Amino acid sequence: MAVKIIDNCCSPAYLDCLKFIASNSDNWNLKYPQAEEASIEDKFLKLDIIDHNGMKHPLLAGLALGLLLQIHEVGDRGLFIPEISFCGISIKDKHRLDHIHTDEEKKNNFVKILGIINSDWKEEWGGGFFHNGTSNYVKPTSFCIFDPSEDHAAEEILTDKKRFAIDFTVFRDQQSLDYHMNRKQRGENWE
Repeated sequence: MAVKIIDNCCSPAYLDCLKFIASNSDNWNLKYPQAEEASIEDKFLKLDIIDHNGMKHPLLAGLALGLLLQIHEVGDRGLFIPEISFCGISIKDKHRLDHIHTDEEKKNNFVKILGIINSDWKEEWGGGFFHNGTSNYVKPTSFCIFDPSEDHAAEEILTDKKRFAIDFTVFRDQQSLDYHMNRKQRGENWE
């Protein structure tokens, strides 16, 4: 699956509201990346909004779901099912280079959606999205949908400004959702 960029999914004001509420949260963490070999220098700030245990931040969860529904409405509805498995917001800057990685556990059943929520972010500031050998600029109010089991990373940020990005892990199709819901009902691992 190549990266699919969906343009003009929401208003800049919606992004500003999301960023403002996220930036004032007390729940930022340094859990990511979760690889055993990741040192503190490799970590970046992330705010978990929704995970397999539910909402971590109800107001942001509502805004995130509203945003996801707007992306689903603007894009081809066949690209994903708007059922959130995970949603978070990350902060990255020029002092941290991202590493190229895959989310192998997400193979086949999930797609990820990523977008920058700084409504004023400029392409010359860097921080684009690298996926499967291709560099992509995802302008504010646009979102990219991609296969997380292929190589991907945030590109180098060239400014002192903090880049806020929201990412969703969602089900690829109805069959994937049904499979995972059946596993959850049987008490098996969600992912």
